[in-house]
Amino acid sequence: MKLRLLLWTAALPLLMPLAGCARKNLTTPELYETYCERCHGDRGQGVPRGLKLYPHLDFRASPLVRRGDRAAVREQIAEGDGPMPGFKRRLTAREIDRLVDFTFQLSRKPGKED
Repeated sequence: MKLRLLLWTAALPLLMPLAGCARKNLTTPELYETYCERCHGDRGQGVPRGLKLYPHLDFRASPLVRRGDRAAVREQIAEGDGPMPGFKRRLTAREIDRLVDFTFQLSRKPGKED
């Protein structure tokens, strides 16, 4: 019993910093910036280095987005497709739904041509 107490007492200072490691609740734009912007660009226009191989990085060119197929966009975010990783293990269902909404918002925003 004393050994167990001693171990917990020794381990407690090491475990305390981990108590604050819960993931911060990000706003939808912060989620997009963290998980999507690197490939899809800041306005959903795609990034130049990827557009040649993957023109659907531009949301306005994506058949799923153009059709308004929310379920397919949600599945693609959750499961991934081709080089795009799936995010169902990193994001909650609600966060994925928010990103689907944001994807459609970005696809409607006119942006200057790059």
